[in-house]
Amino acid sequence: MAVFLLRVMHSASYTPPNHAPTFGDSAGHWAEDWIEQLALEGITSGCGGGNYCPNSPATREQMAVFLVKAFSLP
Repeated sequence: MAVFLLRVMHSASYTPPNHAPTFGDSAGHWAEDWIEQLALEGITSGCGGGNYCPNSPATREQMAVFLVKAFSLP
């Protein structure tokens, strides 16, 4: 989901820069830099408690919020 959103927003060849982990459970995850970029762009604040929950499926509601924030929709 993070890869999809950021590549649609920036370009199909976009790759985020390396970031220090913000979320306690995303360090070392294959999508760590993608997740951190979503946070830096204000698209996500994680699932609470300083975590992102990268292995949990995103709900339709969460995906709708990501899309609204990513594309500045009303």
